[in-house]
Amino acid sequence: MEPTLAQDEWLFVNKIGYLLGSPGRGDVIVLKDPSGSEGKLRYLVKRIVGMPGDRVEIAGQQLYINGELVDEPYTDSPIEGMNYGPEVIQQGHFFVMGDNRRERASLDSRTFHAVPRELIIGRAEAIVWPIPQLRLL
Repeated sequence: MEPTLAQDEWLFVNKIGYLLGSPGRGDVIVLKDPSGSEGKLRYLVKRIVGMPGDRVEIAGQQLYINGELVDEPYTDSPIEGMNYGPEVIQQGHFFVMGDNRRERASLDSRTFHAVPRELIIGRAEAIVWPIPQLRLL
């Protein structure tokens, strides 16, 4: 999730917020790894970029939602690797990506497709450790 989140930083994760409301575009979330990598339960931190009903496409190192180029101020690199889609996100699913868009830097929906709502644990709201890095996301 660099540059938003560095390795070894700790997060405060709000697990209650999504009981009252739905995940939103741009939310940084913690989810169960849907790929089943390494045969054990693992958690991932990703950003929601596609909502149910959206048409998601990656072309020419750019993200498009419903045919519109998405401005992504939270990332500092173009999307490396293959093009993706277009894919319409089914109801109850979300398209997630890491903020580090370098090739093979992020295991995300480009690999495992849109994730069902049930795999989302909560919204990452703040970095709480180390103390000098304390900030809201």
